[in-house]
Amino acid sequence: MFDSEFLTSSAESKSEYQRRIAQIAQIVCESLPSEPYSGKKPNALATVLPPDFLSSQAAPSEQIAETLRTVIANSINISNPRAAAHLHCPPLITSLASEVVISALNQSMDSFDQAPIATIIEQKMIRWLCSEFGFSSAADGTFTAGGSQSNYMGLLLARDTFLHKHWNWSAQKAGLPPEARGLRILCSEFAHFTVEKSAAQLGLGMDSVLRIAVDNDFRMRPASLRDALENLRKQGLLPMAVVATAGTTDFGSIDPLAEITSVARNANIWVHVDAAYGDG
Repeated sequence: MFDSEFLTSSAESKSEYQRRIAQIAQIVCESLPSEPYSGKKPNALATVLPPDFLSSQAAPSEQIAETLRTVIANSINISNPRAAAHLHCPPLITSLASEVVISALNQSMDSFDQAPIATIIEQKMIRWLCSEFGFSSAADGTFTAGGSQSNYMGLLLARDTFLHKHWNWSAQKAGLPPEARGLRILCSEFAHFTVEKSAAQLGLGMDSVLRIAVDNDFRMRPASLRDALENLRKQGLLPMAVVATAGTTDFGSIDPLAEITSVARNANIWVHVDAAYGDG
């Protein structure tokens, strides 16, 4: 049932693939818990799986199936109406079906020759999304694995744009210039922790991030942002980017985007919006 075998164009291979997908789907449906969680604590969970379930030796199909049933039964059932998931939402059945197609084709999006029509679909999807958001034909985008990668990419673009604009410098070729020690990124007190993480990965250091006070609804105060920008300039520091948040992980609060953008534009500063939650 779970022996390793490649999916080929042969009729036998396709039939076997269809059979196994149906078997897995049946196991999932039969084993999915009726409660949000089994309630087991970490110590108890450590004993529910057989000690040799990751053995280098082949295991009987029924033993593997039973292990799978145990895993499913002790997972969070985020589709349960009483499940209070942290951020992840119940999967749509159509999405589950789509995953079967995606995993079967296993296209690599690195280049056109590895994913010809998938590349075309990606381009068309980006164009459609830009249109849906009312962006101009000059707008572009890319798909990421999540908010952490998106914040990193947004701040990478902000950093490289600042370096090129102010010092005609390419970090890709020459690393960071000495002046980069003065770069600063501003975000709210409740912005995602990956703002600091991204700053560290970009060579700017976590200390380059300045957190701005929020109001009673946990939204960044535009007036506090304006004051912080003025103080940075008086200190000879260089505001590089402002990160606004459209849906914080703790409260779901949305910063006043229009006001923040206005403050940043008046200061000629890049604005990045972390909307992985509120706009996802």
